Amino acid sequence: MLMEKRRHKRFRLDLIEINGRLSPADQVEIIDLSFGGVALKVDRRLNIGRDYVFKLGENGNSIDVNGTVVRCKLSAIEERFGERVSIYTAGMRFPDSSSDQIAAFIRNSILA
Repeated sequence: MLMEKRRHKRFRLDLIEINGRLSPADQVEIIDLSFGGVALKVDRRLNIGRDYVFKLGENGNSIDVNGTVVRCKLSAIEERFGERVSIYTAGMRFPDSSSDQIAAFIRNSILA
């Protein structure tokens, strides 16, 4: 049996409608979210080690969280409007100081 090594529990987003926005990407899909980071699919390559402002939104509420890209790899090629678009799977780490803000946002989203 594999032991979970993550510091923070991951929340799958099939039960709540949280979406994300990231400045260089046109399309962002959150795979899962924790107090310490987010796994996502984006249509732009993100630079590992670079900080980005990630906007979490749900039912008109939103928060901005700084995150550092810890991984990014090409995962698919999609056809959009007759053009091929590269899709990347990325992971971002949030600073420990953001965990209370993210916890409150997730809690409010689940209870809404």
